[in-house]
Amino acid sequence: MTDSKELLTKYEPKEANVLTADPQVRSARFSPCGKVIVAGGFDGRVRRWNIEPATESRAGATPTPQELPALDGHHAWIDGIAFCQDGELIFTADSWGQLCCWNGYAADQPQVKWRHEQAHDGWIRELAVSPDGQRLASCGSDRFVRIRSVEDGVKQREFDAGRDVLRIVWMPDGTLLTGDDRGIVKHWKDDGSLIRQFDAAVLYTLSRLQDVGGVHSLAIDREGKLLAAGGTIPKNGGTVTGPPTILVFDVATGEEKHKLTLGVDSDCYVADMHFHNEGFLSAVTYGTPGAGQLLYVLPEEGKPFFTKKLSNLHSLSWHPDGKRLAVVATNPGSNGNGRPLDKEGNYVGNKSPIHVFEVSGG
Repeated sequence: MTDSKELLTKYEPKEANVLTADPQVRSARFSPCGKVIVAGGFDGRVRRWNIEPATESRAGATPTPQELPALDGHHAWIDGIAFCQDGELIFTADSWGQLCCWNGYAADQPQVKWRHEQAHDGWIRELAVSPDGQRLASCGSDRFVRIRSVEDGVKQREFDAGRDVLRIVWMPDGTLLTGDDRGIVKHWKDDGSLIRQFDAAVLYTLSRLQDVGGVHSLAIDREGKLLAAGGTIPKNGGTVTGPPTILVFDVATGEEKHKLTLGVDSDCYVADMHFHNEGFLSAVTYGTPGAGQLLYVLPEEGKPFFTKKLSNLHSLSWHPDGKRLAVVATNPGSNGNGRPLDKEGNYVGNKSPIHVFEVSGG
């Protein structure tokens, strides 16, 4: 059995850098080469930082990340970011339905390889590249899953998943998992035929006329044997409260193996998570007012063996070397509806500190 104390010794994060994105970003991901962090903005820009610049500020110091020119051309919030493991292709998607492939994500001026202005009818929630690197899957609020060629963006097939699909993940065998707004996880063949459903409906409620919750995060372990579905067990609509929760299922049988409660009602949603190769889940949560946590938990133990509080965390990404991770937060005292203007009469929007941590393990 894996020892959580030993894991904490190896993987306890220590802050190395803080990047500031203004205005706010929704997610940030390390590139497969490990040299770049890419973030999707609320303002439709794809932000990029070179985290391994050629020169350091002083001998032996952690290099200071340098921001590269942003990629322009999207119309709205960017939720979808995915990379090809080989080469320098990056895929980005926004809440108006545009999907774009860029060549040379680490270059000063990456070029558009192909673009679809209306890849989905509305919000594209997430993108995922297949294990063989040949296919790009997208899901959206129009209920559809679409699979395209990575090379030219030509649609190969599509299928109706039945609900607003919030998350999509490829399995190691080339099948697909989706998580929807009603808390249902479905396992699909890539031709759209259904293999199995997983019941995570406790992550959803109907509050008066409002659909609340759903599968806000989805992860599989390295061998494709365990599936984790994350969100909250919502207690109300409006300003949602409920404990952040992860359900862990056996992929082969559909059986729920573990139910992890990772905080109190004000901590709310599990926004993003990752199965580490050593068996623990790393996750981030966001809640109200300004609540947020970075967590490590072994599913069989049920309780986190590491917790760090930060303000409203929305994404988590591990560096390919396994020795760094980046989490997207929101500035403390962030503005919401009804907040006053500044002295000059301007509404001050939110910023996103992107915290880059180093760990001793990997």
